[in-house]
Amino acid sequence: MIITPPLRAPREARHHPAGRAQRGHDGRRITWCLNAVLLAALVGCGSGGSEPSGRARPAATSACTSAPALYADAVYPALQETCTTCHTPGGIASGSALVFAAGNELMANYNILRDFALASPATLLSKSIGEPNHGGGKPYVDAGSQRYKDLEQLIPQMTAQSCASVAAASPTDGGFWKGVSYGSNAALLAKATVLFAGRNPNAAELAAVNQGGETALRETMRAAMQGAGFDRFLEEVGDTHFLSPGALVRGTGGYNATDWPSAGAVLGANGVTQVDNATRNRFDASARREGIELMKFIVRNERPYSDMVAGNYTVMNGILARFLNATVQGTFTNADDDTEWRQATLPDQRLGGTREHAGILSTQPWLSRFPTTDTNRNRHRVNMLYRQFLATDATALAVRPLETTTTFKVPTVENPACAACHNAIDPIAAGWQNWNEANRYLPFRTNAGVDHALPQSYRSNNYPKDAANLAYYKAGDNWFRDGKEPGYGATVMPGGFTGNKTALQFLGQQVAADSRFALGAVHFWYEGLFGREPLKAPQDSTAPQFAAQLAAYNAQNEEFRAMATRFAANQGRGAFNVKDLLVDLMLSPLTRAEKAADAGTRAGELQDLGSVTMLSPSQLNRKLTGLVGQGWVEFNNPYTGWALNYGDFDGVSRTTRAQSHTMMQTVTIDRLLSVRSCTFAKGDLDKAAVDRLLFPLVTLADTPASAAGLAAITANVRHLHKWLWKEDLPESDPEVQRTLKLFTDTWAERATAPARPVNCAYNNGNDPNYSGRAWATVLAYMLGDVKFLYE
Repeated sequence: MIITPPLRAPREARHHPAGRAQRGHDGRRITWCLNAVLLAALVGCGSGGSEPSGRARPAATSACTSAPALYADAVYPALQETCTTCHTPGGIASGSALVFAAGNELMANYNILRDFALASPATLLSKSIGEPNHGGGKPYVDAGSQRYKDLEQLIPQMTAQSCASVAAASPTDGGFWKGVSYGSNAALLAKATVLFAGRNPNAAELAAVNQGGETALRETMRAAMQGAGFDRFLEEVGDTHFLSPGALVRGTGGYNATDWPSAGAVLGANGVTQVDNATRNRFDASARREGIELMKFIVRNERPYSDMVAGNYTVMNGILARFLNATVQGTFTNADDDTEWRQATLPDQRLGGTREHAGILSTQPWLSRFPTTDTNRNRHRVNMLYRQFLATDATALAVRPLETTTTFKVPTVENPACAACHNAIDPIAAGWQNWNEANRYLPFRTNAGVDHALPQSYRSNNYPKDAANLAYYKAGDNWFRDGKEPGYGATVMPGGFTGNKTALQFLGQQVAADSRFALGAVHFWYEGLFGREPLKAPQDSTAPQFAAQLAAYNAQNEEFRAMATRFAANQGRGAFNVKDLLVDLMLSPLTRAEKAADAGTRAGELQDLGSVTMLSPSQLNRKLTGLVGQGWVEFNNPYTGWALNYGDFDGVSRTTRAQSHTMMQTVTIDRLLSVRSCTFAKGDLDKAAVDRLLFPLVTLADTPASAAGLAAITANVRHLHKWLWKEDLPESDPEVQRTLKLFTDTWAERATAPARPVNCAYNNGNDPNYSGRAWATVLAYMLGDVKFLYE
C-alpha cells in the first residue's frame, strides 16, 4: 500500500477561507486496492471412507523448498477448493492420514501432499473421484477431468523429487522481502499513537524509543493502549465485526418479559408500571453494548482472548444489572454511570439457576445480529463464528457437482455432495440448541417436564418421516435427528440429540482449543487495525496476476501464522493477550514496509503492504482533537449526519465501512474544511506559543513582507509537515516550498479575495495582516490531504 508513490493534492491547490474552494487532486483519485477478501482456511467435510489414522505412514522426509510448476499452477488451487475443506486440523477428515496445514500455506501443504503420495499414490488418485468410498464425494468428478489428469501427472514428479534439508531463511533476508525497506521506529510509533490514542507521540515517548530500540517501542505502544482513545478504538473494531448498533433489545428477537420478569418495567410487560423514556433509552443503549463491552473488558484487563468464546461470564453496567438481576463481581462506583461495566453472570429467572454463558456467543446483541430460523438451524451463526474466530469462510466450502439422477430423503445427510459441507457445519450448529429462533432460552417444556427449543414445525406430526416412515422427533430431544449428531470435528457433544444445557459452553471451549483460533484472532485484529480483510489465495491459475497474488498471499500468510504462534504462547503477560497481538501487527513487515527497490515490476505482489488505511469519522475526529486541538461536532456521533456520509457505516443497514474516498467523502471533507479551518487556526493561535500544537513558531504579525517574518513562516511550515504529515523535511524540499508558496500566494491575493461563502473566525478586525486567514488556507490544504485523512 505504501510501496506506490503517495497520492497528494497538488501543491497549487487552495482552499481560500475567504472565498472559492479550489482544492483538488490533480485529476488523480485515491485508488489504492484494498484487497478485502477473507482468507479461507476451510475446514470440515465428510470423512467417511477416508484413510484411517492408524495407517502406517512413510518415515519423515526432508522438506522440499521448491515444487514442480504444475503444483502451484493447477493442483494447489484445486486442492484449496476441494480437499482442504475437509482435510485440515479440526475438520471432519482430521483423523485421516492426509491432513493439510491450517491456512493452506503453499510449500507446507506441498510437502504434506508429497509425503502422502510417496506412501499411497493410488489412494490419492482414487479418493479424488470418490473411489472406493469417499465421504467427501467426487471432488474431481472422474478420471477424465482436467483436475484428475493434473494430479495424475504431478504424482510421479513429486515421488521422483529429492529434497535436502536447508536452514530456513529469515523472512526479511530475501525472497519476497528482498529490496523492501521499512519505516523507522519513530514513524511506526506515530502511527500507533494516532490509532490507539488519537495523538502524536510526546517527547518522552520518542526519546524512550530512540534510546531503547524495538524493546522500548513495544512497551511504548502498549502504554498507549489505555484511556478514552483506546476504548473508542476497541468499540469501532467491535462494531465493525459484531454490528452491535443494530441489535434488537425488545420485541421478537429481543429480551422477553416472560423470561426476564425483573425487566418488565422496561420491556412493556402487562400490569407493570413502565419507566420513563430516558430510562428505557439508557437500558436499550446499554443492552446493545454488552458484547462490545465484554470484548473491551477482556482486552483492557489482559484476559485471554479465548474468553471471547469460552468465558463463563459476561459484563453488566448498573442499569442492566438492575433490570436483569445480574450477579456482579464487586460494587459499582456509580451505578448510574452507564460507562462503568463489571464482570457478571445472569440468572435464568424462569427456569432457575444461572444462565449459560459462552463469551460473546451467548450475549443478546450477538444472537440478535446473527439470527437463525427454524430451517436455517443456526448455520448462519456457525458461518459468523468461523469468520470472526477461526479465519474461515463457511460459505466458501467447496462447491461440488450434484448428482441429479438420485433422490434423497434428507440430502444434507445422505447426499455426499451436500454432506461434505454439512458434516462440518451442522454438528457445530447444535451449540446454540438451547436458543430458539426468537433468541429465547429453552422456551418450551414437554409434558414430561423436559425443557427444549425445538420448533413446533419439526415436532409436528406433519413433518416428513424418515426412510422407515417414522418421526424424527422423539420426546425428550433438543436437536434435530434428521441432521448431524451434535459435536465439534471428531468430538461428540455430551447429550447428543437429547440435549445439553451447557451446549454453547462446550462449543466455546472447542473453538478456543482449535488450532485455528489464534489465526482467527490475527485476521480479526488485522482487519480492525487496517480496515481491510486478509488476502485470499488466488484460485484462477490462468489469470495474469496469479503468480504475484500467490506470492503476496503466501508472504502474508507466513507472517500471520508466525504471529498466531506467538499469540497462543505466553510472552510474559499470558497467552492470547490482544495487546501483545496488536503490537505484533504493528511491528510486522507487512505493516512497516514503506518502499521497494523494484516496486514498478512487483506492483501486483506489493500492493497490499503497508499500514495505510482511511480513518473512520471517529478516528479522524480523535486525530483532529489530538493534533489540531479540536474536532468537528458533526463527527461526534459517527453513525449519523455528515459522519455517516463519510464513514458509510452505522452497524444497522450500512454494515461495511468505507475504505476509500468517493465523491461523498470528498464533499464531507470539503464541508469540514470550509467551516472549520479558520476556527482551527484561530483556536491555536489564540494560545500562548508554548501551548500551541500547530503554530508555535509564528505570530499573526509575521508576514512575507519581512525577511524575519518569512523565515518564521518557513520554519512553521516545516513544523506542520512534521506534525501533521510526519515528514521531517529541510527548507529546500519541494514539499515545503509548495506549501510555503500556498501561504504567500494567499497572502498576496488578500486585496482581491472574493466574498466568502461561509463565516471565518478571522476578519479584518482581528486579522489585519491577513496572516491568520493564510494559515487557515494552509490548514485546509494539509488537513484535506490523504497524508492526514489516511494513516
